[in-house]
Amino acid sequence: AEAEQVLARAQPPGRRDQALTACLQALTGQRDPALGPAADRALAASGPGDGPVVAAARIGRSVLAWDHGRVGDGLDLLRDAARTGPGVSPDTRQPQPLLALAAALIDLRELGAATGILRTVERCGLPGGPARAALSLLQARRLLAGGRLAEAATEGQAALALAGQLGAHGYRAAAHHVLSLVELRGGDLDAAARHLAARPVTGPQFADIYVRPEAALAEAVVAEARDGPGAALDLLQPVVAGLADRPGLLLGDPGLTAWLTRTALAAGQVGLAARAARVARALADTNPGYPGLAAAAAHGQGLARRDPAALAEAAAQHPDPWARASAAEDLGVLQGRQGRRDDAIGRLKEALGGYTQTGARRDQARIRRRLRRLGVRGRHWSTPPARPVTGWPSLTATEQAVAALVAEGLNNGQVAGRMYISPHTVAHHLRQAFRKLGIASRVELTRIVLEQRADGA
Repeated sequence: AEAEQVLARAQPPGRRDQALTACLQALTGQRDPALGPAADRALAASGPGDGPVVAAARIGRSVLAWDHGRVGDGLDLLRDAARTGPGVSPDTRQPQPLLALAAALIDLRELGAATGILRTVERCGLPGGPARAALSLLQARRLLAGGRLAEAATEGQAALALAGQLGAHGYRAAAHHVLSLVELRGGDLDAAARHLAARPVTGPQFADIYVRPEAALAEAVVAEARDGPGAALDLLQPVVAGLADRPGLLLGDPGLTAWLTRTALAAGQVGLAARAARVARALADTNPGYPGLAAAAAHGQGLARRDPAALAEAAAQHPDPWARASAAEDLGVLQGRQGRRDDAIGRLKEALGGYTQTGARRDQARIRRRLRRLGVRGRHWSTPPARPVTGWPSLTATEQAVAALVAEGLNNGQVAGRMYISPHTVAHHLRQAFRKLGIASRVELTRIVLEQRADGA
């Protein structure tokens, strides 16, 4: 509304461009029906010096394409925006097309390409504004997708702290959404619920484009865990109602289609389960070449149709390790119901290994209960290999998270503030890391952390 008031009066070109950029970003955050025409007008009237306006218009157009399930079009628009727009801008009023592109690639679980973009942004040295918070949010999502929960929590807390300092309410809400899923994956349902309760009261925000699936899903997943599938579906009514017109709502998390299908079946809504699986299949067929979409479609159809072949396909093809474990679990459950006990045990053990790899303690506990019901005792469960006693793999997740923050140049007090632990505890973890790595200085620790990041560890 403020931007439209400025645009209604004669303004110098620079001022008008600032207002138009702000208006386009606001319309994008709200998915306002006026977004498409406004973006088209901005693109038609643009000139050589209108980089931020054009970038904002292309990002808005890409969000609309994404919502309607046109993945390739959305990515092309974002790449065009990154190529011709401001790139990485220290001006926090301007759009950040590289960050928007990284978010889309994380949605698709093309983590290698997303990591390359985020490293480029890191090297540009963003100041401590909202764009820096968005970078931490995306790093948290990338780490969560790879099962690195402690590091994901550290990045999420960094985003939350910075957003709080700035009064950037949209970014604060986004950080709480991501952190709630990190906590839920790690098995702490109460902590997940606290993050959701701590969100500032705010409407749709441009920041949501960086955490699309988390913003839609976090509260529903916690509700399902606490109050059952019916409560979750009540919260997801806007998503469910708009699924046919906005199939892109299923994009962003390879496990979302399966979760929605499974939850609908548990609530007795067979029609909804079939519709979610059908929309996911149409998405995959319309957008070939994206393994995550194909795996999500197979997973949803396998649940809706009780099709073990489709579930086996999903368990083999999911690019997301947690979603892969989830498909193996669903296949094991179906095989158990079909009386195929040995096959079920094998798949459940496979799922247990995947959940262990990703640190999903709540899911591990559920698998162990399923195995016990099949007569498998603890001594027969697959267990992860013993942790090495030296080298980077010997560090616990918390020690690795402390090391990562130290490598950013933070002192013990700053690390403690980021991780919500005492400086004494930070010092203890640091001593343990030094001992296991055989080093004696922060400089050596920084070198090792950078080497691990370069190797993708």
